[in-house]
Amino acid sequence: MTQGQERRRFVRLDTTCPITYRVLPSTAAQTSTTRNIGGGGICVFLSQRLSLGTPLEVEVQLPNRPQPIYFTGEVVWCEESEVVDKTQRSNAIQAGVKFVYINPKDQEAIMQHVALNLPPPPRRT
Repeated sequence: MTQGQERRRFVRLDTTCPITYRVLPSTAAQTSTTRNIGGGGICVFLSQRLSLGTPLEVEVQLPNRPQPIYFTGEVVWCEESEVVDKTQRSNAIQAGVKFVYINPKDQEAIMQHVALNLPPPPRRT
């Protein structure tokens, strides 16, 4: 089953948030961005392919929230994909990272951010 076919417990919001991550037990921090975010984890762009189960320490900066959210996560999928924007196409490595440890208040802040920023469902005619 691919990542797009899995059943998720949480809704995801396509959003670009700055992140800093460390592959544990390393201390070398890297910066990147999210592709989407939800109450159970995030999808991030990476500089290198990571193995399934790789532990990460992540800091996410949500818009309009002064303090960042910190969590420990685990890579649950990692793949190369094509990214298309208005001016170019490029290859990127994306990974799904599930929350392993996150403060419940921070997880609630993420879920609230997602709920408040989801686009309205399409209207049926």
